[in-house]
Amino acid sequence: MNMILWYSGDSVKSKGSKTSSEKIEIATSLKLVGAPWKNKPLRSDEHRPVVHPEVILCVEIYQKKYGSVKCQELLVLGSQFLTDLRDNICCLTDKLMKVAGQHDHSGYFLIEDTFYNDMRHRSATDYSKPILDWLQNSSDEVSEKWDTITSGVLKKRQKDLLRGLNISNMPEFKSERMQTTRFSDLHFRPGAGYLYCHQGSCKHTIVIRDMRLIHQEDSQNQTDYPLQTFQLQKRLQKCSVCQIYPATKMTVDDKWALNNPCYFCIKCHYLLHYKEDNTLLYQHTVYDFIQE
Repeated sequence: MNMILWYSGDSVKSKGSKTSSEKIEIATSLKLVGAPWKNKPLRSDEHRPVVHPEVILCVEIYQKKYGSVKCQELLVLGSQFLTDLRDNICCLTDKLMKVAGQHDHSGYFLIEDTFYNDMRHRSATDYSKPILDWLQNSSDEVSEKWDTITSGVLKKRQKDLLRGLNISNMPEFKSERMQTTRFSDLHFRPGAGYLYCHQGSCKHTIVIRDMRLIHQEDSQNQTDYPLQTFQLQKRLQKCSVCQIYPATKMTVDDKWALNNPCYFCIKCHYLLHYKEDNTLLYQHTVYDFIQE
């Protein structure tokens, strides 16, 4: 019978003999096989009936890198707070910042002319303050940029011909608290693109696609919402060596690697880069790799 072997410390162990640390690493590796939303904690068994009349809004979240690619879709109740939506948005940047120990609790939604800031955590920063200060203190620059954004060069030329007549109709921006604002309080245009910003500069387009009254075929339990109806399934990056386990390590400029960068599961990375005495075979640059 063939046995799968790998090195651990100073000894060689069979597949049937695993240390606690190895079990944890394998469990962590296998956990990444599922999509992120499948790993979310289960909702409580609490039942809170929906209070009628109630509306349901369909909110779409788009990727930060590819703005035209939808990555998530959720149904929210009109009576829910904006923070309920934010807490259910999945983004790899949040995970990376937590791993790096630099997670920022701040964030905002920009919907029409209002910044809705998440100020629940005591360390949260009002992201909109420097923007609002700039809008107030740099009116000429703001007006010029607003014209460029809204109508491009043509409108700027028209404004010059009209000798400075203000035709930009720039809104007066303001800020509110995300945690005290319900969806029923919003003024929005269905289908329009709005902005979600978090972790400093990670930005997503969000679209409130439609709004309707809740009906009997919908879940009547408030705790089921926000209810996810779509999650973009991305291709899992497997180990470049075994092609079985998900990659958890990435090497760069690795002289014995198949590719650059090259991806490894924890076991293959150890086998190919460490001796039996747990010392490196050769120097290489390695990073933790987190699946999207």
